[in-house]
Amino acid sequence: MRGKAERLGRLLAIRRVAEEMAQSRLQLASAAVHEVETALSAQQTTLIEAGAAGRDALASGDRGDWLMADAQAEVAGWNRGRLGVLLGARRTLVAPAMEDFLESRREFEQVKLLLEDARQAARIDQNRRAQAAADDWFLSRRVRGRSGRIVNGG
Repeated sequence: MRGKAERLGRLLAIRRVAEEMAQSRLQLASAAVHEVETALSAQQTTLIEAGAAGRDALASGDRGDWLMADAQAEVAGWNRGRLGVLLGARRTLVAPAMEDFLESRREFEQVKLLLEDARQAARIDQNRRAQAAADDWFLSRRVRGRSGRIVNGG
């Protein structure tokens, strides 16, 4: 029974590493999504600021500033479109990473429970053996004591 617990202990260590790797992949996928969301937010801010700068340039009659603001808004809009596609692609990677992590977590917990059960079974077996040895010792003393009395008394 001890060998089984040792094997399960090694398997548990492997499952722990697998879980940590799956967790790292999930964190990387989530960070990649967050990175694109941050870039999208920055482009949205640029788009709003360029629109305001363009309106101010038109109000003041400055054609150069208006052209610059219009170009910034166009680039920000183009960047948002590209980032939107990238965000969709990165989000599709999060769900499988989450499933892999949950599966590896479940496997780790299952092996952990099996190991606890094996250790408990080993303790019970050890206690039974100790009790059997104690019972045998007391029985042998009793038998020796009775046989000694019979021999001495006869």
